[in-house]
Amino acid sequence: MADQNRVIYTVDPSTSPASWPPGQAPEFGMMIYRVEVIYINLQGDSDFRTLRTGTNEHIHHAVIQVTKHIARGLYRIVSMNMRISEPAIPFGSTVVVIGANGYMGVETCEKLLQAGFSVRGTVRDVEKNRQWMHKLFDAKWPGMFELVHVADFEAEGAFDAAFKGAEGVIYVSTPIILNADPARVVDPVVKGTINSLEAAARAGVKRYVLSSSSKAVESTNYNHPHHITSSSMFNYDAIRKACSEPNVDGLDRFVDVYSASRALAELAFWSWVGTNQPPFVANCVVPDGQFGRALDTENTSSTFRMLKAAAEGEWDKVFGQVAYYTDVQDAARLLVAAVALPSIVNERIFSYCHNSTWNELRYKIRLTSLKGERLVKGKDQAVEGRDLSNAGALIKRAEDILRKIGQQGFASEEDILRDFLDSL
Repeated sequence: MADQNRVIYTVDPSTSPASWPPGQAPEFGMMIYRVEVIYINLQGDSDFRTLRTGTNEHIHHAVIQVTKHIARGLYRIVSMNMRISEPAIPFGSTVVVIGANGYMGVETCEKLLQAGFSVRGTVRDVEKNRQWMHKLFDAKWPGMFELVHVADFEAEGAFDAAFKGAEGVIYVSTPIILNADPARVVDPVVKGTINSLEAAARAGVKRYVLSSSSKAVESTNYNHPHHITSSSMFNYDAIRKACSEPNVDGLDRFVDVYSASRALAELAFWSWVGTNQPPFVANCVVPDGQFGRALDTENTSSTFRMLKAAAEGEWDKVFGQVAYYTDVQDAARLLVAAVALPSIVNERIFSYCHNSTWNELRYKIRLTSLKGERLVKGKDQAVEGRDLSNAGALIKRAEDILRKIGQQGFASEEDILRDFLDSL
């Protein structure tokens, strides 16, 4: 039951929360991620079960309800608070999340709210997303979350109303366009990025964070040992292929053009910042795969559904290969840290941690629980090898940032896969 990637408090469920010693239990009102009840039943079999709750006043009651049915036990309280002191922008100020309804966008909204900021999320269709998104956030953070309509990222003034009065911007979700023609893919992604930067400068925003992609750095290339460096690596190979090879429909071509669009968008971002010297601090977070929980399985998809498809052997629904992955919550925390920590200035942060393959993830899902064992079906993917890149220095830097905001580094693979299964 060891857990090195969470803040854990072990307490006796027979005692009152008011009697929990300082340092051994969370403070009242602290946001709690998970309670794991470790118990031994009347037959002497050990097990644990998970509860998800709000604050520790509710935790004690919930755990007592569980422990009525067991002989003896302990429970662990797993705290996931964002701890930010002396932020670069004031607590309570508004941070705009572009693409708030996506898998990473929803997590970013939650982490901003946990940290004490108000959130203004942009979506292409407010009516479609209003009910489920406000249901997620309004009970815990009344009056601190709003949705606004931004449909066309390329339109002149598209972001002006959304950015008005905001202190920060996190550009989480760029359009995902799968097309063999670079003109149909690259131009919208680059123009949307530049348009948002210009709007941020006009609005007097203080902090801007771009969520880029590992595809902007390099294409996944199994069985090729190499080092990943921070500022100097961009996917020029994908750019070359997108510009020089025929526009023939096919997955490989789609991936090359998409990767080129992400590389060119990030290059345009850094070029614009360097040329224009805007009145805001600009940072960039580069995620690879993001797995773990889904706050709403009906309305968010992306890599959550892709991992489910891989587990079930539905390989036609799986896009590309795995290299590195992290907990989607940790990726969101790094975005929030990049907008809120004054020590992070003009930095490219890599949200990389666990190196894996789809087949290896299937194997580990089986081992996680009986539910995982039942989920995994079909044959393994017919792919040999794995990513052999070395990103150790970049991972260490990201873990240092996570520690600054109250975490103990990246979440473990066990926790990520357990959260994934709990969300199904």
